[in-house]
Amino acid sequence: MFDSQTMQIQGTTATDLFSPWFPRGGDYGIFTMEMTSKGASAGTLTLTARLYHKNAAETGDGTEVPGAISSLALSSTGRTFFDYKNGGGTTPFFQGFKELVRYKFSLTGSGTTNTSWVTFRMLPVTWYDKV
Repeated sequence: MFDSQTMQIQGTTATDLFSPWFPRGGDYGIFTMEMTSKGASAGTLTLTARLYHKNAAETGDGTEVPGAISSLALSSTGRTFFDYKNGGGTTPFFQGFKELVRYKFSLTGSGTTNTSWVTFRMLPVTWYDKV
């Protein structure tokens, strides 16, 4: 769980935030993001989460998992989820996660030059394996 995080954005300059690495619990997973509050002055905010993965022996930032997870995005308070499964995403076949997984959160805005913010959390992942 990635709990109670607040991100800020100045005007329309996007802000990115990476979560710590955590071990995968299965080949596939259901990922749920919840935006609990936001502040925007005459503008629109969008929070998007993407997934990165790598093996423990690899160095670097990892690679984005195949298939776009852009459907895991919120512009208002509430909850959304994405089921990463066999055949899910934009890639015809997803082989499962590597050993470590992390999130990249991007906060984008439009229509304001003020500082805006969102408070959000990622609920625990529901992991499962290919049957």
